[in-house]
Amino acid sequence: MKKIFFLFAVFFITPCNSKELHGEALIASFATSILNQEQSVRFNIGLAAAKINGVTVYPGEIFSFNNIVGEASASKGFKTGRVLYEDRVSYEAGGGVCQVSSTLFNAFLLAGCTIIERHRHQFPVSYVPPGLDATIKFGKKDLRIKNPHSCPIIIKSLVNESSLIISIFASENLSEFYEVWTETDELTMPLNNDSDKKIRNAMTIYVYRRTLKEGKTIKTSLLYKDFYPPYYID
Repeated sequence: MKKIFFLFAVFFITPCNSKELHGEALIASFATSILNQEQSVRFNIGLAAAKINGVTVYPGEIFSFNNIVGEASASKGFKTGRVLYEDRVSYEAGGGVCQVSSTLFNAFLLAGCTIIERHRHQFPVSYVPPGLDATIKFGKKDLRIKNPHSCPIIIKSLVNESSLIISIFASENLSEFYEVWTETDELTMPLNNDSDKKIRNAMTIYVYRRTLKEGKTIKTSLLYKDFYPPYYID
């Protein structure tokens, strides 16, 4: 079964994120819900989002999430929260930080930035569609993105009662616009009559980006593909 999901650059107009901000042009914005997150996870999301807020990435420069946010440890003020890493769920300091890296990753994709390093979670997460997450682990897994544009870009973040919103601004208007979408191929798994658990089908996710200029497509690229193995749902 093939599924297609389109990712659009949705612009959220807020006091810290207006269409024009001190002469800067909004080029991409992405939001994820925090409504169902635990209070400690919300706190960590706010703390990590504050660390990336206002960061400028200059032309040709590579942004590193771990370099900016640092280790999400208790000594750095992060609280204990739910963490999905590799094939296990645990509770440790920094739970929720991956929602910030994933939200930022999607904003970067919509801003036409270049992926240098990005890792998926072992299983799909709830806050972004499959294939559009970006897990981090300090000292092991990072999110690194290059600014390919001829002008600096600026990261702006906002956390309210329901959402985390991350926007990318540029010091000047860009002549190109970007669309991102995924295509999903699901491999139906045979039923296990000896188990009461439901099994989640294996999935291969293809992530594409289209570059448009003056309303015309000038480039379409397969950015990467992810494979999620089948797993049991409790």
